[in-house]
Amino acid sequence: MKQKLIISALCVLALVACTGKKNKNGDSAKNVDTESIAGNGNVAGNAQFAENKCLTPIFLLANSDGSKFLLKDNEATDNNVPDSLKTYKYILYNGKYYNVDFKGVQQGNRDADNGRDTPYNFDNCHGWLFAMQSGKLLNKPKDEYDMFWDKPLLVDEAFKAGTNLLKIKKFIADDNPGDISDMKAKFEKQYGKKAIKFKLDALVGDYKYFVMQFETVDNKALGAIALVSADGKAIVKDFPSDWDEISTWREGDEGEFFGFDIDFATIENGRLTLYTYSASEEGETRNSYVVEGNEIVQGSVSNYFYHAPD
Repeated sequence: MKQKLIISALCVLALVACTGKKNKNGDSAKNVDTESIAGNGNVAGNAQFAENKCLTPIFLLANSDGSKFLLKDNEATDNNVPDSLKTYKYILYNGKYYNVDFKGVQQGNRDADNGRDTPYNFDNCHGWLFAMQSGKLLNKPKDEYDMFWDKPLLVDEAFKAGTNLLKIKKFIADDNPGDISDMKAKFEKQYGKKAIKFKLDALVGDYKYFVMQFETVDNKALGAIALVSADGKAIVKDFPSDWDEISTWREGDEGEFFGFDIDFATIENGRLTLYTYSASEEGETRNSYVVEGNEIVQGSVSNYFYHAPD
């Protein structure tokens, strides 16, 4: 079992602005066409937000009915409350904003805390507590078997005022995405390899989001994601890895590249940003990725939730 990771309040203290520095994660980005996806009107048309600063959004742990939310921090006390926490006023969930209030420290129950970032362990966890001003997210509370469910995104007023949310249509197993054979052939030609997996995973605003995996050569595996604009211009981010039949890109993937699901897609400060979700055997990772010029780079949001089985 890999070492347990938890969400840290350092995400708040860093106070990275939405217009912060580009943060590459070492994965290569490859252009299928020379024109940038950022040139699409959806992005350029929102340049008026370029000067709007906001605090870094944070994915939070939610309780079973979605009425309370926690940023776990074992060092949180009433005497070291960061002023920035009081600035967060909303959570974003399923494409809607909800008003929340900062409540201070949740003491939790350290003796009963099993270390899992799950709804059924919520009351045992120690950290910074937020609560809905009214209502709750779920009419039917989650039970102890529902470890995986959408995490709300904590944001401030500047984020809400300066961000456009894009509509997302997720394709599931029985959906017909239409003929994508020409697009598959285009990527195979670009990479010079056969695509053993090629999936139109979602429509994101006017963009198509593809997840693909190419044949393994000399024990070198390659997965990739792509955003393709309405006029066919594409930008691709590569995820190379050494082949392993048990865990290649993430623990327990059995050598299959799943990419990531997109929780939210936004236009922030004139840039397309994806807030993503990926699961492994022991937990889930939520990251942001930003389209900058001809690249997709990792953004400032990175939260991990640990919920391995007991």
